Amino acid sequence: MPLYRILLFLLLLVVTGTTSAALSITDEVSRPVGRAVVYHLDLQQQLNAQQAYQLWQQGRFVAAEQSTLTFGIGGSSVWMLLELDNPTGLTQFRHLLLDASWIDEVHYHVFRDGVEVDRWITGDNYPFTGRNRLQTGFVKSLELRPGLSQVLIFAATPDAMVVPLRLMDDAELMEFSLRRVFTYGLGYGFLLALILYNTAIYFGIRDRRHLLYALYLSIFTLTNFSYTGHGFAWLWPDAVEWQRWAQPLLMIGFGCAGLLFATVFLDIRRHWWLAYRLSRGSMVLVLLLYFLSLMLQNQSLALLVAFVFMVVFTLLMLMMGVYQVRQGSISARFYLAAVSFGTLGTLLTTLSTWGAVPSNEWLFRAAELGMLVEATLLALALASRIRRAQQKQYQAELEANTDSLTQLNNRRALYQRAEVFWGLSHRRQLPLSVVVLDIDHFKNFNDTYGHAFGDEVLKKLAQCIRENIREQDLAARWGGEEFILLMPNTTVDQAVNFAERLLQVLRKTLMEYEGAQVRITASFGVAQVNQQDNNLDDLIQRADQALYRAKNEGRNRVCSYDLSVLTE
Repeated sequence: MPLYRILLFLLLLVVTGTTSAALSITDEVSRPVGRAVVYHLDLQQQLNAQQAYQLWQQGRFVAAEQSTLTFGIGGSSVWMLLELDNPTGLTQFRHLLLDASWIDEVHYHVFRDGVEVDRWITGDNYPFTGRNRLQTGFVKSLELRPGLSQVLIFAATPDAMVVPLRLMDDAELMEFSLRRVFTYGLGYGFLLALILYNTAIYFGIRDRRHLLYALYLSIFTLTNFSYTGHGFAWLWPDAVEWQRWAQPLLMIGFGCAGLLFATVFLDIRRHWWLAYRLSRGSMVLVLLLYFLSLMLQNQSLALLVAFVFMVVFTLLMLMMGVYQVRQGSISARFYLAAVSFGTLGTLLTTLSTWGAVPSNEWLFRAAELGMLVEATLLALALASRIRRAQQKQYQAELEANTDSLTQLNNRRALYQRAEVFWGLSHRRQLPLSVVVLDIDHFKNFNDTYGHAFGDEVLKKLAQCIRENIREQDLAARWGGEEFILLMPNTTVDQAVNFAERLLQVLRKTLMEYEGAQVRITASFGVAQVNQQDNNLDDLIQRADQALYRAKNEGRNRVCSYDLSVLTE
């Protein structure tokens, strides 16, 4: 053959493109079969099925280089052809799944021996009614006779053009469908639990952070429900117009809910006014642009606005988190980690959708997985805020109920906690005793050694009390140098014995002041509840009378109201 003819033949091969080998249906192909597909871009949508098929016969289609075909965003339309070989000698049945629920136009044309033998027109522009709800993609059932068959597919959408194709038999399709239902159900169930949990917390403590977080999760769940086709399948199967406009609106709603939650959770209005204004301004602007595209009936513009806003929303969320972390906010650390996971998931899904990285199911669902991690970490962040608020409240209550010098209960705390002891004593007829003690000649300590030494004496006495009382006893500083003990299930004799032991401990306690040793003594008054006591004050008053008697009889002793006991 002359050389020029060889060169001309090679040139024709380059110009006319290529064809792919037929895919045998006996192979295990329950995975994306994009590498067996050839395609032809028809951006102006000028071809019909017969014309596209003729172009394939002429070798004008291009072989796919990835297992999942991706053509980016921007009103793409494409013809794809998958040639199937049935070598079994018997008619076989298979299912071809285009696993992208948002494609507006999906046309299946089945050819055999150059003749169209079957067709199915479907897509998001048509009601879902009649399709299999277990599959949100587009499943075409194929009757494949022995030999070669060609499945020509047309797909068009202003949204992301991602075309994962799977060929499966009945069992493989059922297994695939059930696995999808399980994984999506698990994710939606988890999100629903978080939504209900945070809503319940809001109605319990009235913290609007939890309500905004529940709103944020709710809109994300609805957005994902719509984007994956579950909304069209289960909630609005006949609302075709809503299906066309729901996705950009829900994406915008998700971003707005996220910014509302972030600005409140991080208190951005108080800490970073500029970011607060930017977030509010971007929300107003994106809603105006969406309604403008709705008025113009320009779905491509609405999608562009939604995707750009998602970028702005993500950047603002990250910037606010970084800013608050640098300000030392503990909650912002949880928040920033959470948003980082969500951002990473969204980025991976976006890159795979635009064709920047090879697409697969897990990359497509990376936004969903990232959001699940984000939701978990944000729930931990909110729980951390509750825990710190509880700790602050507990600390404030502790300080309000604790004597700052001696670290014993103060009078307020004694009255609060004594109600339990008083109620048990009256309901069950149990003994209840009170011990009141007063440091002897305490004014002399202050006058002689100074108030600082007097404070040390009070702290030392409080330490002796803590080290000698029982776990169930309640000790408090009553005021000045006077202390009180409430002893449940204790008779007056038992209380007197305890007071005597405590007095002996005090007598052996020596404090030093500039090399000199100072001895501490105290006077004790003891009383037990009786039927004449109407309240705790009546009981304390009788213990006070016993205390005064101990002082009048020389101090450094224990006296009871009912039976005077003198200890020298």
